[in-house]
Amino acid sequence: MMEFHPHAVAYLDILGFSNFVKAAEEDPIKLKQLDMLFNEVIPREISSEGRDSAFPDDMELKCLSCSDSLVISAPISEKSPYPPLVAVSIKAIQIAHALLDMGFLVRGAIAVGNAHCTESNIFGTGFQQAVEGEKTAVDPQIMLNESAVQALDGLKGSLYGKLGIFAKNNSDQIILNSIYPEQHYLPNKNGDIEEYFKKYRQIIMNNLVHRNPEARRKWLWFSGLFNANVKYFTSHFGFLKDKSMVISDDELPDIVINYLNPPPVDSTWLQELSPQPLYVKIKAPECSPKEES
Repeated sequence: MMEFHPHAVAYLDILGFSNFVKAAEEDPIKLKQLDMLFNEVIPREISSEGRDSAFPDDMELKCLSCSDSLVISAPISEKSPYPPLVAVSIKAIQIAHALLDMGFLVRGAIAVGNAHCTESNIFGTGFQQAVEGEKTAVDPQIMLNESAVQALDGLKGSLYGKLGIFAKNNSDQIILNSIYPEQHYLPNKNGDIEEYFKKYRQIIMNNLVHRNPEARRKWLWFSGLFNANVKYFTSHFGFLKDKSMVISDDELPDIVINYLNPPPVDSTWLQELSPQPLYVKIKAPECSPKEES
């Protein structure tokens, strides 16, 4: 008998995918990249025998892929060893890292609501909310809709309250820090964070000269997220040391990394868990996994 249960659900969309597929039909190099994406990278990221094997079985984490869309879900259950919202968010960040490593940006949304999941399908209002959220995200970001924000608020005061994997964008919306520089989130969990970020910087710089204004705008926004990470983590952690990686441009958005650590009185529960935030303010354009997180 089919049943609906509360789930944390992320819906992700690979940006620029349609044009890439069109080009791959004519370009052997892009065709090889497309083959790698669907036969190596995505299976590695979403297969239960791949990186998902690092998540506890009790999480019941499921990942689905269809064309340029990916869906991640985990049921809200007392059996869960840690919050499903956190598990889904970590998996989404891992996927975003893997796709950026190939030159793709991701847009998406996370919701908490009812869903029915099988090994090959998902439906329900929780899934529908995530799909609708992706449509409103606009920039290459993974947004939390209101239901996910409420679930995140419920983590305050818990072990998971230090959540630096969440940030706040230039519109004061809560988003995932989708390139959070944690080694276990990298495409290669044994890789060097500094080297990956140098590669990401070059990928971003290559796309900032994009002829398509809309494509350039998306990479420009993402530059702001990249810069916010470099500035925050070179100041507070040993993850990144090279401050010269910051991309210079006067059109970047405002991003606040680790927004859960602001000065207000109600943030006293965080003071022993993580450092004070660095607010990165730049001119905006007109037009583990587990406990380590």
